[in-house]
Formats: sequence, structure tokens, C-alpha cells
Amino acid sequence: MGELSELLVHFSRGLVPRAAAEQGGIISGDNPVTYNASDPFRLWVVQLVIILAMTQALALLFGRIRQPRVISEVIAGIFLGPSVMGRIPHFKDRIFPDAGTAGLTLTSTIGLVIFLFLVGLEIDTKAVKRHFFAASSISIAGLVVPLGLGAALGVGVYKEFINPNVNYGYFLLFTAVAVGITAFPVLCRILTELKLLETTVGSVTLAAGVGNDVVGWILLALTVALVNAASGLTALYVLLASVGYIIFLFYPVRWAYRWLARWTGSLERGAPTTGMMTLTLILVLASAFFTDIIGVHAIFGNITIGRLITLLTCMKT
Repeated sequence: MGELSELLVHFSRGLVPRAAAEQGGIISGDNPVTYNASDPFRLWVVQLVIILAMTQALALLFGRIRQPRVISEVIAGIFLGPSVMGRIPHFKDRIFPDAGTAGLTLTSTIGLVIFLFLVGLEIDTKAVKRHFFAASSISIAGLVVPLGLGAALGVGVYKEFINPNVNYGYFLLFTAVAVGITAFPVLCRILTELKLLETTVGSVTLAAGVGNDVVGWILLALTVALVNAASGLTALYVLLASVGYIIFLFYPVRWAYRWLARWTGSLERGAPTTGMMTLTLILVLASAFFTDIIGVHAIFGNITIGRLITLLTCMKT
């Protein structure tokens, strides 16, 4: 089961019928930061407020040296994690307990899914086609070099810290993939904030990043399959399923979506109806679900959905 699917299952199990809360709430001594599986809303709000406050404070600081906001968000995550504030006694147990992070993680995943859908709406595929060779070269170089460096790092790490019973080849493959895979959402945020997404540089960079991440997740699927003593063909199945899904989106789904857009008058008016917006949201969530359960991250199908809708808006004839 994919990451998003597991989060949905885990989070839904926590949504058991709510017990009757103390009428006086905090006045009666109720602690709002105590995790309650039947009512996780309070702790979720506290977590969000702390994260947003830390991010905003760091954004004001790093903004003075012209750093994108996403850099502040990454550093805020380090500060709020075990490296810094996690060392404060009971901070992690009270504010970010393991049982209380499912809702927070699900919220962030849904945000990424929608954000990558919006990124797909803005990709200039004409620029990608014009510079396909450059995008491919960048993608290959940006994958081969980090994979090689990751494997080289894994040699030293294995000799110094890893139990010899662990398979040497599998460990090197895992280390190479862990180092070589791209932080694709961070790349998208940087391009968006620097207003480069609609430029040739931004489109080529994004295309290279997509290629890197898809190959990286396929290699990760291969690594997991090998470690679990499953067939190495799993990675091939993931690749074939991904290609088949993209073909399915760009032909049957695109034709059906275009017919519905014409039938509802959305293409002629240049604005979607409520029904088309609902259908689009369902497509976005369904695409995230499918790419997640086949072993690719939930965010990747939504770039394709965004691009598909952009193509349709350019075809009003």
C-alpha cells in the first residue's frame, strides 16, 4: 500500500466516535496539547500554529538575504525536529507525538498534491519540447552523478557502521537512491517563488526534475523489492504501470474530459462550471491515489492532470 493510502487508513482509524468532552474544557483543567485519538483537532491546530509561526519568523530573517521561503520551511523543520527543539524535555512527546503526526502528515501530503497540480497547469511544454535534448542531458547528469556519489558514500558507511549480515549490494543501492533522488516539491517551490516556472529555464529544470524523481522512485521500488526478497521485476511493473497510466490519461480521459467540458459549455465560456470543478478535484485526488498505490509518490500524477487540463483550455475550437 502506498504512503498516502497508509496515511488515510491510519488517520481514519483515529476518527472514532468522540467521547463527551469535559464541559468546562481548559477551564476544568483539560490540557489542549494532550493527544486524544477521538479528538485530534486541538493538537493539530497547535502543531500548525507552531509550524507557521516558526516558518514566518525564519522567512523574515532569510528574506533579508533573498532566500526563497521554502528554505525557511526546510530549516523550520530542522529546528522543530529532534536536532534542536526535540532536545527540550517532553517537547516531542507533547507537541509532536508519533501517534499525533498522522493528521499533520496527511495535511501536508494533500497540500503537495494540490500544489503540484497547480504547477502542472503552468508548465510550458512547448519550451520542454524545444529543449528536449538539454532537459534529458540535465536529467541524466543530475541522476548519474548523485547516484555514483551516494554509492561511494555507502561503501564507507557500510564498512564503519553497518552489520556485515546486511547485504552489501542492496545497501549500496539504497544509499545511492537516497542521495540521488530529487526533492521535487522543493524544486517546484523555488521555481515558483522566483517566478521562473513559466520561463524556458524553469520548464527545462522542471522536466529534468520529473525525470529524476520518477527514475528514483522506480529504483527505490526495486530496492525495497530486493530487500524483501521479492521479484526484481517489481520495478519494471511500476514503470509499465506509470507509462500505461499516462497513456490512459492523455487519451481516454482527455477525450472524455474534453467532451464534458464542451457539453457543459466550459470551453466556450472559458470558465469551468461547478460540476467540472468537482470532476477536476476528483481527478486530482484519484490520480494521487493511483500513483501512490502503484509505488510512485502521490504527487506525480497531478502534474500530468494539470498539463492535460492546460492542453484542453488551449483547444477551444
